[in-house]
Amino acid sequence: MKVVIIAGGRGSRMGVVSETTPKALLKVAGKSLLEHQFKLLKSQGFNQVLILTNYLGEKIREFAGDGSRFGLSVRCISEDQPLGTAGAVRAAEKYLANDFLVVYGDELMNVDFKRLLNYHKLQKIKHKSLVGTLAVHPNDHPFDSNLVEVGQDGLITNFLTKPHKPDLLFRNLASTPVYVLSPKIFKYIPRNTLVDFGRQVFPTVLKRGANLAAYSTPEYIKDIGTPQRIQEAEAAIKSGKFKAGSLRTKRPAIFLDRDGVINKEVGDLRRVKNFELLPGSVEAIKKINHSGYYAIVITNQPVVAKGFCTMEELLEIHKKMETELAKTGAKLDAIYFCPHHPDKGFPGENKKYKIVCRCRKPKIDMIKLATKDFNIDLKKSYTIGDRTADYELAQRAGLKFIGVKTGYALKDGHYKIVVRPLLAKNLFSAVKKIIKK
Repeated sequence: MKVVIIAGGRGSRMGVVSETTPKALLKVAGKSLLEHQFKLLKSQGFNQVLILTNYLGEKIREFAGDGSRFGLSVRCISEDQPLGTAGAVRAAEKYLANDFLVVYGDELMNVDFKRLLNYHKLQKIKHKSLVGTLAVHPNDHPFDSNLVEVGQDGLITNFLTKPHKPDLLFRNLASTPVYVLSPKIFKYIPRNTLVDFGRQVFPTVLKRGANLAAYSTPEYIKDIGTPQRIQEAEAAIKSGKFKAGSLRTKRPAIFLDRDGVINKEVGDLRRVKNFELLPGSVEAIKKINHSGYYAIVITNQPVVAKGFCTMEELLEIHKKMETELAKTGAKLDAIYFCPHHPDKGFPGENKKYKIVCRCRKPKIDMIKLATKDFNIDLKKSYTIGDRTADYELAQRAGLKFIGVKTGYALKDGHYKIVVRPLLAKNLFSAVKKIIKK
């Protein structure tokens, strides 16, 4: 598969440095961004690269050459005039007969592209009108980021461009400059026109009834557009955060129950207005975010099966949770939930979800799915919960467990506790017992 690196930007936020250096050649930890990207691509078996240049394009061409010194085959294509991200790709159409990977040249990233491509291929099989797959991720500043809305089928349903309305509830899924595109994309891009993927082309694809998939990833993707961000990126490399930022690297997770742990237990929460974060939850999740652990919610939500709320209403509650956490920079890497319930025969129940499933805790299928999605090191992972089902889940999955005194405080009596576990005051106290620093 060919890789397109869009490297035509000026980088004006870098001040006087941008007068002599294109963004793609800015150095981070002694290497240019382009060299970091070359190394990453080469390590994953990509060897055909198109670099689309404009500002100071001759310097990029001089640096990259034909790519042989990097073990790649590189072709540089220069725009006569600025065409924007999408316009530049349209100008290179004759070189792109098959699906291709797009990355932006001003990004430092550590992405497992093979996972992205495999997801894209699966979505192509499911959705014949798929035009591309966009990598998205949760971040700690969604209020000033362009966000996407995604359906349960993984398809993008809407683009939410900044600035956002004050009362917006959202999933914390921000756009990234990493895509896999089909040649079908070209019919949505006018020739010889200044046009941008995010602002114009991708929304047009949806308006015309075609599909774009979202690939959610927690991996390290950082725009290097200011001196401060270069410093942050170099600190990430030095600390090991950058190296651990790929899904190719195993990392532990802290699996969190939702009700009674993150938010107040109100008994079958079914309305957005009744959602309230517990004291310490934000601080706890931020502490996880700054550690080497993933923050992943694993929750039973039988309110859907019981007919207390619709699936759409449950998803709105999850948006409320993500939005409230984001107000102070906290983020969840993923939310896995079971909407089922095994007992039938109650008025108003949703029969579609009244089944004996494999995902309802303490069964471990949600843990298995998260482990597959995130390449999780279970031996180093924890579960934090307020119910005996969380304790039993940990036992079955081989996870370490910490209970909390909030919610049911392990007094629900549904499952037998063989060895009394550590019981913390709340989520923040529990997390501090795991992450000492």
